[in-house]
Amino acid sequence: MSNFVNIDGNINFFYEDSGTDGLDPSDYTTTVWIHGLGFNGAVFRKLFPIAPSRNYRIVSLYRRGYAPTSPWTKEEVELFTSSDLEDGKKFLHLAGIQIAKFLLEFASSQRIPKYNKEEKTGGIVLNGWSSGVLYPHAMLAALDGLTTKELGQLETYLHAVLYFDSPTVSLGIPQPSAAESFQGFHMPTVSERWVSFKKLCTDYYVHSNPHSHDVADLNFNESSEDKPPSLSDLSEDDLDQMTSFEMFATRDQSISTINPEAFRITSRRALFNVEMARCLPDLKVRIVCGTEGWGIFMFLVNEMEKALKNPSSVFGKDAERARDFKVVRLERGNHFVFWDEPNWALDQFISCLDD
Repeated sequence: MSNFVNIDGNINFFYEDSGTDGLDPSDYTTTVWIHGLGFNGAVFRKLFPIAPSRNYRIVSLYRRGYAPTSPWTKEEVELFTSSDLEDGKKFLHLAGIQIAKFLLEFASSQRIPKYNKEEKTGGIVLNGWSSGVLYPHAMLAALDGLTTKELGQLETYLHAVLYFDSPTVSLGIPQPSAAESFQGFHMPTVSERWVSFKKLCTDYYVHSNPHSHDVADLNFNESSEDKPPSLSDLSEDDLDQMTSFEMFATRDQSISTINPEAFRITSRRALFNVEMARCLPDLKVRIVCGTEGWGIFMFLVNEMEKALKNPSSVFGKDAERARDFKVVRLERGNHFVFWDEPNWALDQFISCLDD
């Protein structure tokens, strides 16, 4: 099933929904997924049929610009195509507020169960995948932009945020030089870069040691031939239904124009600011990666593990230990583990929220 949520009168967020059939209406958990670059919310459909057995409802949000969700306005595009620091900060704040408002309107209109802290049931788990991590991350940095009433309502539902396979840019972490050597980034045409990008995302990679914190132990170039790429079972027509070359080639790529310091400021506010951590103080944050995907995702987790111990070493002198979060490395899985192994992947995402 699918539907729309309207916020601010002129923004319609489209979402796909596994629905409530087979769920206990009093205590099911809703998990909202936000997709990444070039792929739309259809990538999470394999999770839908298995969710009821876990008393979970899966909601797959289509980001702005991914039809049929409303496109970005001219004014919004001007913000995220600007290299001005203040414009970047404004855009990220706006994007974060919009996600919070989607959650509030969805929870209210669908009358979903509130979170029961004692039973650990109900409420919302917000999941960002790939570059879609930017949006829940921006939301955490924008919580003080909600009214007291809105923040109180959000606290009754939202109890966890999960970042899965985040690229470095979404959190404002410089990309290692080893990643720059990937030839797909240097293809002469956007069509060639699109083909290369899809291959990078769907391939499997073998790493010498994904846990070592040594960049030399991560693989940024040579994919494995031992496993077929994810989505290789799909026809071109089926793949087209879950991708958007237009967004890859235009709007989503333009976000990289934002001043990198705006992303670092967002990270400090989201995770490393004591005052901001007082908003939703019991919120769980999990930063997760598979260990068979492209090396950048493990590099990001390693950097965040370093930031847990010494935030300023990664995010600058204003970063301080504030919001509690944990890093989780799955024992296997590439960027599309939720497609290749949906049952196992969903269980991993659920279990990583346990303390």
